[in-house]
Amino acid sequence: MSATVDAAVGQVTETNPIINDAFCEPQFHWSFGAGAPVKKGGRRPAGYLPPMLKGGQLQITDELVVMEGVNTIRKRVRDWREGDYQGATNITRELFKRWFVDPEQGRRPFFAQQEAIETIAWLTEAPADRKVGISIPQFEAYERWAIKLATGAGKTLVMCMTIAWSGLNKLANRQDTRFADAVLVVCPNLTVRERLSGLDGLLPSQPGNAYERFNLIPGQFAGLFGQVRVMVTNWHALAEQKDAKRSVVKLGQETDAAFCRRVLRDLGTKKRIMVLNDEAHHAWRPPPNLDVKGDEKAEVEEATIWVDGLARIHRDRAILRCIDYSATPMYPGAVGPQRAFRPFEWIVADFSLVDAIESGLVKVPRIPTTDDSGRSAPKYRNLWEHIKRQKKKALDALEDDVSSSRHVTDYVSEIAGALQQLAGEWETTYNRWTEANLQIPPVMIVVCADTTMAQVIERIVAERGDLTPLLENNGSQNTLRIDTKVLETAEARTTGESQQDYAERLREIVATVGKPGQPGEQVRCLISVGMLSEGWDARNVTQIMGLRAFQSQLLCEQVVGRGLRRTSYDDLSQPEYVDVYGVPFQLLPFARASSATPIEPPETTIVRALPERTAMRIDFPRVEQVIHDVGDVVTIDLTNFEPIVVSPENDPQATYVEFEGGAPGQGLGGQTQDRQRAYERFREQHLAFRIAAELVQTCNPDGPKPWLFPQLVRMVGQVIDQQVTYAPDLHDRRELSNLRYATLIRDRILDALRSSEHQALLPVLNEFSPYGSTEGIEFRTAKDCIGTTRSHLSHAVCDSKLEAGIVARLEADKRVAVYAKNDRLFFEIP
Repeated sequence: MSATVDAAVGQVTETNPIINDAFCEPQFHWSFGAGAPVKKGGRRPAGYLPPMLKGGQLQITDELVVMEGVNTIRKRVRDWREGDYQGATNITRELFKRWFVDPEQGRRPFFAQQEAIETIAWLTEAPADRKVGISIPQFEAYERWAIKLATGAGKTLVMCMTIAWSGLNKLANRQDTRFADAVLVVCPNLTVRERLSGLDGLLPSQPGNAYERFNLIPGQFAGLFGQVRVMVTNWHALAEQKDAKRSVVKLGQETDAAFCRRVLRDLGTKKRIMVLNDEAHHAWRPPPNLDVKGDEKAEVEEATIWVDGLARIHRDRAILRCIDYSATPMYPGAVGPQRAFRPFEWIVADFSLVDAIESGLVKVPRIPTTDDSGRSAPKYRNLWEHIKRQKKKALDALEDDVSSSRHVTDYVSEIAGALQQLAGEWETTYNRWTEANLQIPPVMIVVCADTTMAQVIERIVAERGDLTPLLENNGSQNTLRIDTKVLETAEARTTGESQQDYAERLREIVATVGKPGQPGEQVRCLISVGMLSEGWDARNVTQIMGLRAFQSQLLCEQVVGRGLRRTSYDDLSQPEYVDVYGVPFQLLPFARASSATPIEPPETTIVRALPERTAMRIDFPRVEQVIHDVGDVVTIDLTNFEPIVVSPENDPQATYVEFEGGAPGQGLGGQTQDRQRAYERFREQHLAFRIAAELVQTCNPDGPKPWLFPQLVRMVGQVIDQQVTYAPDLHDRRELSNLRYATLIRDRILDALRSSEHQALLPVLNEFSPYGSTEGIEFRTAKDCIGTTRSHLSHAVCDSKLEAGIVARLEADKRVAVYAKNDRLFFEIP
């Protein structure tokens, strides 16, 4: 294998992480240790890396927990395949021959897809002696198997093959109770439901369906297959009917039979139904008396509705078996410390993300592994750790919030370099795609911690043009900020009833990103608070930035999963990449922690503004600093001016990204990324003019005084020349293009401005968020909270017993009309 040395940071760059044929069982795997990856013969064993808690941080360990049952099934399925599927029906043999042995050119499924359907068929049809010793734990009254298939590896086609295999076998021999010709597909949201029943063509009755596109059905069976009945719904439809206007509810609680008539309307009176759960990591059985709050409560409610709804179907119609499909079939943190972030016990097949990368099925995630800042860990690997350092009070490492003790400007300064660098990579990709005459642009995703920060990022990216003009919204929707709460409302829809117009329009744009001729075709940047929903299958994501806490590797993999789908499947031997900043993705089994303790997720409370208390809303200014009032002639006092130091210690100038595999710089597909794009656009005069213009707008309470502009331009130039210093071996003035330094220059000049005409002091409002409000506040906290009655916010966060006492007094005193605890409100008096 050839390698090159990247001179910028001195790393060894391996050429290609793809080492297997996508259409054959993996023959090689990368072994990752303390040094460079080593290519070894044989397939990677199925297993997982259990999350542990060490020093307040969630980490994976260096010990792979092997999934013995999956590996045993994998070997026996291989033997069954090589033995010409002994014991299988003629229908199964005919289908497998058509799909895997003698497929039409370009129609052959990937091996990952082949193994998944073969495993399902083996468990159903293989002779009993081949399944001796196989025990699949069950937690429901019906049989349940889970297929773990990496995002982007094509699980929708596996679902189609499963339906064709089961349906044709049942119709060919109606007495064979191992098969079903009625299939219920349950999915997590409306977008997935529409995609499966529409574009992806899961319904046999749909013109141009997937069975036709992939030539799955032999000609002699085409008429027979038309009798298979498939229904696609989202889990919300499984909720108990509570509409008192409906006649069945008026007569009392809905019976299981009435429930099935309502939910399974497209399946008629069919019994012994096969259920396919798409994104099945949402469908798990919560332990009894599980006490959760906030977002976890909603997670548990969803899981309960999903599995309880299936239980009702089983009681009335009988579920033959339930097959789960997911890239991450694992329990969430809400399940409790014993099983949190562990795989479902009923997994029978596993084609992991690493397997998919080594086979060329998905994009290769490149993450920062080193930079020129001198830190032991690269800054852009886990940006949240640096954002938290702007807080005055210590914050629990597992808590996902933004403290009110940090200025918005401090937040922007901490992430500006990372945004600028990643946007530069996006622009490079955009130009390359344009030269190749690709009509769909690449997409960058930014996942924020809260709505306020999402609005700030939107202003930087889409309004000010601080990153690249290509992402500005100048008459076109290049950058889109997603209101995730509104999206959830639209995604929960189960029928065609009218919804808020904005919610539906937003959902349609997001759901069609990168799709020709659709509303979201030309979207280039998505800014969201929550993770984009499952089923979002855009192929043109090339950059991802995480600006929030990531409490588990499950969440990391789900966020990275939004960018894994390949843009092109023409040559799977050539890698495609997605650059990932700010997501502490630890995918591979190499040393991370020497000792650890089991995860114990903290109890949390969700604090939100209550719509019914809108009259209690409080608005306030966000004062950034206090300055001297100036007249028509200004001077600058440089006596106590604190020099501005430009150094990689503040923000790295070069970051090395790679598909991590051991020692930094010795992974696969490595590349050095920097701010060269920003440097090319940098003009020092433009910077001086811009800062001076901001000063003109800021330093006069009665409105701008444009005649001050020439004076201020000279002062900005003076400060840049005399008060900006550079770290050793760093004398590139173009680094001032980093918003961090432009903001420092402006703020320190404001502090130093003087006037002989006035002595008054003036407040300066925050540039990015000048006014705040209790409206729209929503966050989760592990701190002590007290429920409120006199506040717009549902709870008051208490950092001490003193604060708890103050809240109690405020609640009890009738003279108090309204109050709010200053937490995550960004209200400060400098």
